[in-house]
Amino acid sequence: MEEKVYYAAMFRSRPFTFIILAATVVMPLYWYLLSRSEKLTVANGRIIYSHGLLSKNDTECDLSRVSSVQVKQSLGQRIMGAGDIIVNTAGDVPEIEAIGFVNPNEIKKAIDAQRS
Repeated sequence: MEEKVYYAAMFRSRPFTFIILAATVVMPLYWYLLSRSEKLTVANGRIIYSHGLLSKNDTECDLSRVSSVQVKQSLGQRIMGAGDIIVNTAGDVPEIEAIGFVNPNEIKKAIDAQRS
């Protein structure tokens, strides 16, 4: 007689456990990786905004070209101490839109300090 081997079903036997596990382990890991994939650097008279998880996009702007720096915060972002930083130059479209950074007013102060 031929031997047959059977394995336990991972997802089909306990679908709710799998969904709860995915929500409690996978989603925070995904959010952590996304937060680490965005970086705003203010140094040497330049602003460098890097973002992307697998492929990277860098936007660089000279501080001498910056006309205004805007901070946008929703109520939830204000409660959590986060916000969006928008850097405008001479054009109509913002040069840099950095979304979801911690302490956006501190970042704006750092940019303003290097501009003057």
